[in-house]
Amino acid sequence: MKIFYALIIAALFVLPAGAQIAKPVLTDNPLKDHLDSAVHKGAMVYMQNTGTVGLSIGVYKNGRNYIYNYGESVKGSGRLPTPDQMFNLGSVAKTFVGTMLAEAVLENKAKLTDDIRLYLPGKYPNLEYQGHPVRLVDIANHTSGLPSSSRDFPVAVMDSLKKLDLPGQIAFYQRYNQDSLLKDLHHLKIDTIPGTKYHYNGNAMMILILLLERIYHEPFETVVTQYLKSHFNMYDTRTRVPLKQLDRFMQGYDSNGAPVQWFFHINQRDTDINTTLFYAGGPSMNSTMNDMLKYLKAQVEETDPAVKLTHQLTWGPKPSDFAIGLNWMYDLENGVKDYYHTGHTGLGFNTVCEFYPTEHLGFMIVVNDNISQDKVSQLESDIHKAL
Repeated sequence: MKIFYALIIAALFVLPAGAQIAKPVLTDNPLKDHLDSAVHKGAMVYMQNTGTVGLSIGVYKNGRNYIYNYGESVKGSGRLPTPDQMFNLGSVAKTFVGTMLAEAVLENKAKLTDDIRLYLPGKYPNLEYQGHPVRLVDIANHTSGLPSSSRDFPVAVMDSLKKLDLPGQIAFYQRYNQDSLLKDLHHLKIDTIPGTKYHYNGNAMMILILLLERIYHEPFETVVTQYLKSHFNMYDTRTRVPLKQLDRFMQGYDSNGAPVQWFFHINQRDTDINTTLFYAGGPSMNSTMNDMLKYLKAQVEETDPAVKLTHQLTWGPKPSDFAIGLNWMYDLENGVKDYYHTGHTGLGFNTVCEFYPTEHLGFMIVVNDNISQDKVSQLESDIHKAL
C-alpha cells in the first residue's frame, strides 16, 4: 500500500476560517480518479481543524468498496488507520438494535405495534399515557414519551462519580444491569401520548435491548453477532471486545486532544470487556471499517428483508421532512432519499453512516477525535455533493 504526504495549497479548496496554510497529512489516497479527488478535498478540509488525529472514510459505490485513510491511528506514531482496526460506533449502534427488532417481527416473534408490557414480568400500569401504551415501534423511532434516564442518582453519588476516571465510572455503571432496569421501569412516567412526539432517547433504546433479550430469550450480544455473521459475514462487530483483541482498537482522543483510557480493572476470569451499559447513554457496538462496509452494502442494496423493514418510515410529519424508520433517520437531500445515523462516543470517536439507495452510494466515516460531530457530518455532505 502506498503511503504519502499530501500538501494541498489553499487555491485548491476553501480552508476553514482562521487557517493560513494546509498542514501535511499522511494518507493512502491514490488520487487517480474523481472519487479519489472528491474524498481528498473534503478530507483535507476536515484534517485542517485543530486537534484532528486520524480519519477513515469508507465508500460503497455501484457495488464496489473504497477505503481512504488520513492522519494517525495513534498520535505521533506515523501509522495510518487500517481497515481492520476496531473503533466504537457510538449511536450508530442503535441501527443494529432496530435491525434485530425488524428480524424479530419477520420471524413472528413480535409485532411493531405490540404493547411493550407483553414482554415484561409483572404489571406496569405506569407504562401508558391516557390509555395509550408504549409500543415497540414507539421506542424504535424515539416517540415513546419515556424519560431520558431510568434512575436519578443522589447528588452526592453523582458528585463522587465526577471525581473518578473513565474506567472507574464505567465500572460503577456496569453494576446497573437488566434486573436494575426492570425494577426502575415500575417508577418511570410517560409525559405524552406514545407515537406522537419525537424526542431522541438513548435510555429508551436500552429498554428495547432488554425487551429484545426477553423476546429472543438470549443475550442481545448473542442475537446480534449471530445475525451479523450469518447474514453479512460480519465477524468483527460486537458489543463485547475480547481481551486478546484490545491491541486492535484505534486510540480515541477527547476534546482536549488527550487519549481516552476506557479499559478498567479486569477480573482475571473475564475474557472480554462489555461496552454496553444498561444505565448510561444507549447501546454500544464496536466494529472495523471492513465490517461496516459490509453493513453499508446491505443498507444500500436493501436485499435483506430485515434491513428493508428498518428503512420503512414509522414517524414523520411528511416524507420530504425529517422522518425515521426503525432507528434510521431519513430526509430528502436535493430530492434524493438519504438515510443516516451519527455517533458521538465518550471513548474518543465520532462516526457517520449515511447512504442513498437510489444512487447505489453510501459512506461510513470514523474519526478518533472529539472535535465536532457536525464537522464529520459536513465532511460526508461535502463528498456527496462533489460526486
